[in-house]
Amino acid sequence: DGEMLRPARRALGEQLGLLALMCRRPDLLAPMLSIWVASWGAGEHGPVTTYFLLEIGATTEQIGNFGVIRTVGALLCSPVYGWLLDRRSAFAPVLLASFCCSFGCLFRGLAPVGDTAALYASHVVLGLGAVNFWNVVGAYAALATPRDMRPVVVSGFQVQVSTLNLLGTAAYPACDWLLIMGGLDDQLLRYRIHMSVCSLFCVFGFFYMIARFRPTALSEHHEKVKAREEEKLDGSVDKLQLFLLLASLVIQAFGETVVTVLWPLHIKKLGWGSHEYAYLDIASKLLIIAGNMAYPALARTLGCRTTASLLPVAACLTSAAAFLQPDASAYGQTTHAFNALAFLSACGVMKVCFQHLATLAVPPSLQGRVFSLLQMLASGGGMLATSSAPGFSSMRLHFLGKAPRLSCQCLAAAAGGGDAACGQRSAGRGARE
Repeated sequence: DGEMLRPARRALGEQLGLLALMCRRPDLLAPMLSIWVASWGAGEHGPVTTYFLLEIGATTEQIGNFGVIRTVGALLCSPVYGWLLDRRSAFAPVLLASFCCSFGCLFRGLAPVGDTAALYASHVVLGLGAVNFWNVVGAYAALATPRDMRPVVVSGFQVQVSTLNLLGTAAYPACDWLLIMGGLDDQLLRYRIHMSVCSLFCVFGFFYMIARFRPTALSEHHEKVKAREEEKLDGSVDKLQLFLLLASLVIQAFGETVVTVLWPLHIKKLGWGSHEYAYLDIASKLLIIAGNMAYPALARTLGCRTTASLLPVAACLTSAAAFLQPDASAYGQTTHAFNALAFLSACGVMKVCFQHLATLAVPPSLQGRVFSLLQMLASGGGMLATSSAPGFSSMRLHFLGKAPRLSCQCLAAAAGGGDAACGQRSAGRGARE
């Protein structure tokens, strides 16, 4: 039993070690503390955001427009944040993204009933920060730690954010019950309180960073570290491998989003409803967290390229088993639940794996921009999936109803084969040299 638990203990130890490192270093603690409280707050108000917007007069079409505004803002601003991170101090991009995220969320929570203009304005401000805040801080954390820790830092950042987000979501029912017991029967007022929790946390984090955040300076010592990292790169970046990694990240975002959007509709064919979906959703998030914790061990044991090749193949097989043949029997429900959860877990680890390998494939001077590019590509894949998924679900023909899953499986298989071929190509070149 001790031998079987050793990998789990090591993975947990690595994550706790990373957490201790972030708490010890003032240059990491300030931005990470802001991310921690923002992640918890976002999870706490997540269940009520849509209902809050409806309560103050937004239509379903306008809610969709708000989502588009946030995504487009993230796509347009991401290159700017990446450039600032590479060329300037991390202070400006981190503070700017935090300001837009904090006060955009605050203005949205205070929007008067029926004031559509205020809602649009607040989502424009949110679009300038929001997702970019997490991306910029994650990139800075990776750049401010040794290169050898990259798999632990990239995966650990996702573990921390996902865990706190899940805890915040889980705390919502209890918090809402306490408000009701305290005499707050007005539903809109309770929604505003839940929305304000994230805003207050984020505003606190913003001012805390103004007072305490002093990012790692690019001193002569860090120039030497940068030179050593440059030496660890191959003489020339394998452009084919980098292209495949970037393309695979888009495919991963597309496949995961399509399945996530259509999953509630699919389980209705199995005789399940909202309660079963809630349990499956929580289980998927827990498994993604566990998979991200295990990624550094996978990379050490199997190698990065092998891991990058096997994960898409696993996603292909599990998605096929989960979605292609709906079966309402107990066996069919069990098979679907097992494979669907395995698929989402593989997708979560795949994202971390591709991020890790892509950042190792470029020089340190381009790290901020490559993190921004990764975020843009993931957002693009998610947008494509979100726009196409409703059309897929409305198709009545049996074969076409399977189209989104079939397309995800084909693309995942292609990504896995391409990464494997690229790994063999690089390995062969190394052997010849």
